[in-house]
Amino acid sequence: MNKILRAILIDDEEFCRNDLAEALGKITDIEITAEASTIKEAILLIKKYSPDLIFLDLNLQGKNGFRILSEIPKIPSIIAVTAFSEHAVEGFSLEISDYILKPVEEKRLKMAIERAREDILQKALKKAPLLELEISGKLSSIPISEVYAVKSNQNYVEIHSSCGRGLIRSTFTQLIGRFPQNFILEISRGHALARHQVHGWRRNSLGHLLIRLKTGGEFTVSKRLQKEVLQHLS
Repeated sequence: MNKILRAILIDDEEFCRNDLAEALGKITDIEITAEASTIKEAILLIKKYSPDLIFLDLNLQGKNGFRILSEIPKIPSIIAVTAFSEHAVEGFSLEISDYILKPVEEKRLKMAIERAREDILQKALKKAPLLELEISGKLSSIPISEVYAVKSNQNYVEIHSSCGRGLIRSTFTQLIGRFPQNFILEISRGHALARHQVHGWRRNSLGHLLIRLKTGGEFTVSKRLQKEVLQHLS
């Protein structure tokens, strides 16, 4: 299941915030933490709540909404929501997650949220600590971004990575709790893949769901998790 993203809606028009809130209400993994109508109010709320995601109107009472970014210490993932497409180039130069036009379409909104999740994951991977594990009898430190699969193995967890296969003494639950949000895609009990390493999927002649990774190889999804995995992959 996706981690619930805490979001703040920033728009100086109340009916636009209401329309966006209604659309977001149909998406179960988004929680609206607060709403703001001015730059000053938005800055205070972002500092107070530290949201994962902000939906930012770029014309706030005649002022450029991007001004907010220079006033906050930690910039969350940003989805710009505006009626003016000419701001797009400026927005992407500031590394926003996505840019959607009003009126917001539900399908486009869902796509923007998935892009925001990917943005959050990539930022987290850059800051993530190294994993220390035993590979071929030697203790090695590897970046989390190099991991492509993890699997429970009695009192250990097997780590499959581009650096080799190794073991960490830990429970499966404890270990995946150390990974960034949205990093793991669980495919069966005690077995998970790194979502950013997924290349595609298919069904075999028996109807089993197989996940193909960028590193090569395929992994079978348990029947219990097939529906949930497909929802994430779609």
